[in-house]
Amino acid sequence: MPSERACAPRSRRFEIEGVDLGYPTRFRDGASAAALFVVDARVAQRLIHETGFEVAEVAPGRALLAFTCVHYTDTDCGVYEETAQAFFVRRTDRRDGFPARIPGVGRYLTTLHDVLAGEIASHTWRLQVTTRLSQQCGLQMWGFPKEMGEIGFTRAEGRVESTLALDGRDVFRFSAPAEGTRTPAPITSAVYSIHEGAPHVSGLTQRYRETGYAVRGAELELGDHPLAGDLRSLGLPKRPLLTTWNGHLDFEMSSPEKL
Repeated sequence: MPSERACAPRSRRFEIEGVDLGYPTRFRDGASAAALFVVDARVAQRLIHETGFEVAEVAPGRALLAFTCVHYTDTDCGVYEETAQAFFVRRTDRRDGFPARIPGVGRYLTTLHDVLAGEIASHTWRLQVTTRLSQQCGLQMWGFPKEMGEIGFTRAEGRVESTLALDGRDVFRFSAPAEGTRTPAPITSAVYSIHEGAPHVSGLTQRYRETGYAVRGAELELGDHPLAGDLRSLGLPKRPLLTTWNGHLDFEMSSPEKL
């Protein structure tokens, strides 16, 4: 992962919605479905142009959007549902610990490999949750752009379905295979955010069980909310490059460190 991995000052505490919280923050169990979509890099860059990050291209004019749906059942921030849309990015000042760009096709293959290995940071563009506690934890502790939404997360007959509505309008319905027996090796990756008005990086350690991977079988339908319009501008809906199901998760998030 990048050399600027955060080191958490364990002494900093927060009182949020009557709950005492600190770093590292634990998310001990839950289930998640995630998909990687190849999207228009120019549109993606326009959507995050104010952040100071540059989307990492995996092909000429193409970037990756990580699309995640989670049901958390045991966390320091309570029980809640979450959906997130994030891009894999680099810092525009090139002080992000990544090697210089490799010319030609090799550059794109290297970028794709590094994304899948967790060695390129993600920046969360949009993030929706179902409880005020989880929303305020994200906003106050890391600067994640969490907003309240109506999120459905159901698993039945080997599939998971997640839905999102904002302001009473449908954003999406996502459906994917929800079976797996693998236990991947733990991975710690860098996560960028804009915290207290400046770019920050945090370390997210991820452990999964009952994991499954699929190339086909995922479905995405978009609604009439403006966020759905932004997703359409990226080239969605389409088939994802890869879909992942995790029957159990265990996360640990460090404090944000200023870049």
